[in-house]
Amino acid sequence: MIAFAWSLFFFLAIIGLPFFKAPQSESFWGPTVPYKGGNETLSGYYVPPVDAQENITITILYFTKASLDITVFATGEGSIAPQGPPLLLERPSGTSFSTEVESTQSQAYGVYIVSYNRTEFLLTVASVWSPFYGLRTYFVVAVALVFASGVASYYFILAARREETFEKALTEAAGSRQR
Repeated sequence: MIAFAWSLFFFLAIIGLPFFKAPQSESFWGPTVPYKGGNETLSGYYVPPVDAQENITITILYFTKASLDITVFATGEGSIAPQGPPLLLERPSGTSFSTEVESTQSQAYGVYIVSYNRTEFLLTVASVWSPFYGLRTYFVVAVALVFASGVASYYFILAARREETFEKALTEAAGSRQR
């Protein structure tokens, strides 16, 4: 019964916690694509779903002047493929860059950075999204756990009743022999 209660708790947490949203930020060193022969690399970064009209702050540091192209666009959940026109298309002229982009819809976003001459950079993305977004991947496991622990709890309740009935029958049989 305790296992069922815990699995139900985890199931509800997996369903409910991804809806809790708070200011988050992530930093990435780039480029992420290994260098293979050419001087240009394309790095893609995934931003978990952000509510409509929320600002997404993009900050890039430690790169060579005019060596990056930055694109921010809407994408599908779990994907980095662009879905629609870019929200930002920029080639910074200095060695650091920071801007805010307003999300157009409640959805995930992607950031592509083209790095020329193998330029390294530090990308920081900040906005309001769920720190528990990754829990959604465990939904099927949570459903299976609730089902399995429910079946196990039911089985053990039936087994306990069967054992109780067996013990009662033995006690009555022993009592009838003594008479």
